[in-house]
Amino acid sequence: MKKILILGARAPACLEWARAFSRAGWHVTVADSLSWPLARSSRSAHAFLRLPEPRRDPSGWISALLKAIHSGKIDLILPTCEEVFYLAHGLDKLSEACRVFTSDFALLHDLHHKGRFPTLTKDWPVVSPETHLLESAAELLAYAGDSTAWVFKPAYSRFAAQALIRPTARDLARVAPAPTPERPWVAQRYIAGKEHSSFSVLVGGQLRAHACYYSRYRAGKGAGIYFEPTDPAPVRAMVEHFGKTTGYTGQVGFDFIEDAAGICHVLECNPRATSGVHFFEGQAEALVASLGSESAQPVLSPAPGTRMVALAMLLFAAPRHGWKAPFWRDFARAKDVILRDGDHRLLTSQIFSLTEVAARALWRRCGILAASTADIEWDGQPLEALHP
Repeated sequence: MKKILILGARAPACLEWARAFSRAGWHVTVADSLSWPLARSSRSAHAFLRLPEPRRDPSGWISALLKAIHSGKIDLILPTCEEVFYLAHGLDKLSEACRVFTSDFALLHDLHHKGRFPTLTKDWPVVSPETHLLESAAELLAYAGDSTAWVFKPAYSRFAAQALIRPTARDLARVAPAPTPERPWVAQRYIAGKEHSSFSVLVGGQLRAHACYYSRYRAGKGAGIYFEPTDPAPVRAMVEHFGKTTGYTGQVGFDFIEDAAGICHVLECNPRATSGVHFFEGQAEALVASLGSESAQPVLSPAPGTRMVALAMLLFAAPRHGWKAPFWRDFARAKDVILRDGDHRLLTSQIFSLTEVAARALWRRCGILAASTADIEWDGQPLEALHP
């Protein structure tokens, strides 16, 4: 029996992959630096590995992975969250022990950095809006007279938590800490339109699986919790071009805006799993096969239907929209990505996981969304050389 180690057990995406690999006949170990991450309680997870926090101790984290690979005879490591950057940092050492499903660190950095990524797209079928790197308070405040035409966000960020969309000059003046070369921001031209997000699996630049969707409801500004399938042709064409241009291996997501003229613009890249993986439910063998080093199969397409994270809908969306009948109609027509396949223990494990993250939020003095990734984020800080 082949063995896989899936990282980021806190993420619903990890749960989806665990179910797929378990159905395909693999032994599944899920891993995280949280004590009670979501996927730990799934019947599809045959074992759980507690890891150090990669942000706090990158070398110790990689050493723990190497120990797990050797002791567990792991065949494949699959990341799902931002731990992918630390995984890529240790790729040379880890890939000597087993297959690691990621691209190299330099490429991931270019994709993750919201100032570098737009420069990659200049010759792509879908390009980024005008984007400028900001490395000082003066550069940020230079936009004060025209601030409502722009979106401002840190170059290293997630969930749009700090994004300022068409802010006032006063809002810009309140940004703290101000941009620096070590903590840059970007100004990106605002474009009105419909949002799309993509999820794709690529191996050596070859597209293996692809889905596109719209997040009707969100937790906060950016974290989608309700997913409706879409299929703009330019998005698929851009992802295929991206693969051929970069030779990318791994999971990747892009965020797009489709303007009133039907033109798509790519805003940013997430070189990791995204919620689009849930559209491949029921295609376990094909999804697992899409990661293979060789494949003659056609690109895997998503299954129809709307998906949601039901508990998040009740906690984050219902307080704002629950008084409207359309919200409950939307809720009724979507399928929960967590509670299915006889995974009854996940009903309570969601509460345990949320409680642990909430406790970390209090300890770190930040919001729940920020606390949910604080220990695995990589925000451009130097990573020390690994011990030989």
